[in-house]
Amino acid sequence: MEKANKSVAGLLRQKAEEDVKRKSLNPEVKYLSDDIQLIIHELQVHQIELEMQNEELIRAREESEIAHRKYKELYDFAPSGYFRLSQEDEIVELNLCASQMVGKERLNLKKSRLGFFISERTKHIYNDFLVQVVNSDRQQSCEVEFVSSGNVPIVVQLSGIASDNRENCLVTAVDITQRKVTEIELTESRELYEDLVASQVAGIYRVHVQNPKAGKSIMELTSLEFASNRFCELFEVNNSGDLYDILARSIGKINPDCLQGFIHSQEVALNTLEPYKYEMQILVESGMKWIRLEANPHLLADGCTRWTGLVIDITKQKLAEEAMRRSEEKYRMLLELASDAFFQGSEKGDFIIVNTAAKELTGYSKDELLKMNMKDLFSAVTLQENPPKYEQLRKGETVYSERDLVRKDGTIINIEMNSRMMPDQTYQAFIRNITERKRIEKALKQKLGEMEIYYELAITRERKMIALKSEINILLGRLGEMPKY
Repeated sequence: MEKANKSVAGLLRQKAEEDVKRKSLNPEVKYLSDDIQLIIHELQVHQIELEMQNEELIRAREESEIAHRKYKELYDFAPSGYFRLSQEDEIVELNLCASQMVGKERLNLKKSRLGFFISERTKHIYNDFLVQVVNSDRQQSCEVEFVSSGNVPIVVQLSGIASDNRENCLVTAVDITQRKVTEIELTESRELYEDLVASQVAGIYRVHVQNPKAGKSIMELTSLEFASNRFCELFEVNNSGDLYDILARSIGKINPDCLQGFIHSQEVALNTLEPYKYEMQILVESGMKWIRLEANPHLLADGCTRWTGLVIDITKQKLAEEAMRRSEEKYRMLLELASDAFFQGSEKGDFIIVNTAAKELTGYSKDELLKMNMKDLFSAVTLQENPPKYEQLRKGETVYSERDLVRKDGTIINIEMNSRMMPDQTYQAFIRNITERKRIEKALKQKLGEMEIYYELAITRERKMIALKSEINILLGRLGEMPKY
């Protein structure tokens, strides 16, 4: 430091001497003795040094005032509050932001205790903080609430350290109310997210697939980033937290017959980035399960993809579908084996399903019938005399009717229909050919008519015989003979 001061002084003298040399000397000086001239020279150099030093002092004072003004502005208008506290918690000094946090005028706060403005529920935290600051050489921190009349409490973070031989404490206050609100909202959002994930019937997962590289399969490029508890339950693997182990064990549960199809479906989705859906069987300890994977692949900036998706247990659905399929097969078999013709049609009468007996009854092929309407099987006269009873069908009634049906070859047969509207607004009708029965009924009716005539003739003859016998008996009586009949 001393060496630096000497260097500055030497530089200052050098400048002064150069300045003296530039100035013209008084002509009378040269007639003085050398000693006098040397003294005058030294005085002139010293005078210039003093002038330079004075200029430096003035400039330094101006810079100091500017720096002080900037410090004051920075201190007063800083976004953080600054307090200087005594050991007894009295406010010795504070900036404008600090007074605004407390909600009081700055002049009225000096010599007040800062603890008066701390909420009751955080006051013990503040007291412990103040003790730690006074008794420690390290910076201490805490979070408390500032309260003041008429103002909403604010949450602040205090950071303090002892100063002035522990006589005072320097405390910085930062308003973290918004951060606390954000943290609370974030916590609530996280709790809501965790609750939603935990309550999902489906398992939730997220995988990361690296940018495809030559010679590596999609299984080698895939890593598991998240798996919910339900995901692990469906695959019946332990949720140990080891995502690599969970993924490996889950893939190991896939039915070998489904594995290649699963891998291929993943590769297709990776190339197209379209929504992914795949159904497969997994073999777990509880037995065989059907699951459906659904995911949306998203391309990342580095060329990798992230898949967020669901795993849904569809075992019951698959069993129900299988049971329905078997039921439908049995239903179709019964229909095919039925001796009556079966027709299922739309609400407008267009055919949807027909059985073999329907083809035999009408003479049309199945393809032809599926392009026809129920009305196409009857003549206009028949439909006029006996129109379809759709209103009764819509009321849920079973409608019985007899009509004449026109076959493909033009022949007309007598049929009886039993029709009913189904819950899906389609109708079903069983049609039976009653032409032979009608012929028999007609013949039987004719025979009955003939027998009725014969009966009438027989009765009439018998009545005549009875009347004749009665007359004979009467005549025999008149003749005095015994009645013969």
